[in-house]
Amino acid sequence: MKKTLLIILSLLMLIVLYSCASKEQNNMENNTVTFINEVKDADVWILSDTKENKKTTVWGKATVSKVKTGESRKAELCEVGDNGQYIFRMIDADSFFYSADGISLEPDNILKIKENDSQSVILEVTDENGALKNTYKVFKARL
Repeated sequence: MKKTLLIILSLLMLIVLYSCASKEQNNMENNTVTFINEVKDADVWILSDTKENKKTTVWGKATVSKVKTGESRKAELCEVGDNGQYIFRMIDADSFFYSADGISLEPDNILKIKENDSQSVILEVTDENGALKNTYKVFKARL
């Protein structure tokens, strides 16, 4: 009787753990955007738009790291900021810093950073079908 009860409890625990892991995986998959780098090899941070994140220069682990020019990567979104928006930070291989604030993002959006010319950089946000949602000017300076 004890062995049967132990087996049943073990199976129930496995079912619960599997269920939780599946939900967590689905939540992670549903909370991602695609980042496309058309500028330079870089590390990228997509952070909640909060006063704290705007005031600091230490952002922790990059949202996507070592993204090569021409490469696209999935990026997991953190919790949305105070005003429902995000901030974008990037440092490229040539020690240039890129910054944009007030970015509206939803899961499955596509963010593409690109140069308009040698002096102007923009961040385009499109939906999963490629329809342009917004374009943001990106500040760029050498560190």
